[in-house]
Amino acid sequence: MRISTNMFHNNSVSSIQNHQRDVLDAQLRLSTGKRVNSPSDDPVALSQINSLNRTMNNIEQYAYNGEFAKAKLVQEETAITDSIDGLQRARELGIQLMNDTYSESNRIAASEELGQIINQLKNMMNYTDSDGEKLFAGNNVNVDAAFVDDVNNPGYFSYIGSTNADDGSATTPYDPLANYGSRFVQIGFDADNKINADDLGDPSRVRVTDNGNDVFGVPNATTTYAYNTDDQTLTGIPVGGTPDDNILNVLVEFQRALKAGDPPPDEVIDDISESITSLSLVRAEIGGRQNRIENQYDAGESFTLALQERRLGLEEQDIVEGITELTKSENALQIAQQVFTRVQDLSLFNYLR
Repeated sequence: MRISTNMFHNNSVSSIQNHQRDVLDAQLRLSTGKRVNSPSDDPVALSQINSLNRTMNNIEQYAYNGEFAKAKLVQEETAITDSIDGLQRARELGIQLMNDTYSESNRIAASEELGQIINQLKNMMNYTDSDGEKLFAGNNVNVDAAFVDDVNNPGYFSYIGSTNADDGSATTPYDPLANYGSRFVQIGFDADNKINADDLGDPSRVRVTDNGNDVFGVPNATTTYAYNTDDQTLTGIPVGGTPDDNILNVLVEFQRALKAGDPPPDEVIDDISESITSLSLVRAEIGGRQNRIENQYDAGESFTLALQERRLGLEEQDIVEGITELTKSENALQIAQQVFTRVQDLSLFNYLR
């Protein structure tokens, strides 16, 4: 093998350049505080770091989603609480007016207060949140109203998912899809990435709208709807069939009895009580959803801390180790530079001389 002066020179220059690169890399790691600053530093670690960052970004987005869902649920809880308050007043009024000490004129006068309760309740049942969406319209949150006039029974009200809202025209508010599904918000990693039409939500999702018919429907309703608004007489038969068993219709029947000067029927008071109990259960269930959001948020925070610790182990530069590495590289560079000056003097002419 032929060894030339040029080979000595090139090898020395290459060695100096390599040590200079090592010094610069060590300085970069110390200045950024990161062990991995480019893919070439540690390809495997960089891939893991990117994966950890994506996971933490997802958790952060789920936290934002949870805040959005909580705001929705607070508004729904408020609407239901106001509805319960109105119904409690209506029940108190009904119990009072069943007493024979109240005259026909007293009952007629009380019907005006009940009318205000009906208007308040109708507003709550058609509650529009801050995003302009109906809270109680199932998955059809952009409708004008969740509860509309009953086209088959004038004077009563119907949920848009009920056939009593279908007038057979192209402009009908009737929407059978309102009976299926709801608005869901993702607050965590999904178990199966599937949503069914009647999905109530797994722990990764939370429902932020509800089917108004389920919320405001009266369980085991017993109220008899017997008022014919066409001829303004009590006929014993509804105009076009049976109105929906929702609490709004119960109050309408209650008011009509008062306007006629009659005491409210026992079944009306019973249905109001049933509705209060049902709405209280819905409110408790909404509270459970809010708690689930809080639990998911806490779990996400704990998981994020674990991921951050793992990322630090892969990415962060140990200061003591970095300073030691820099010192070693600087010493190696200094030695290489000294060797280079000696190699420059090595030649056959110098030896012969």
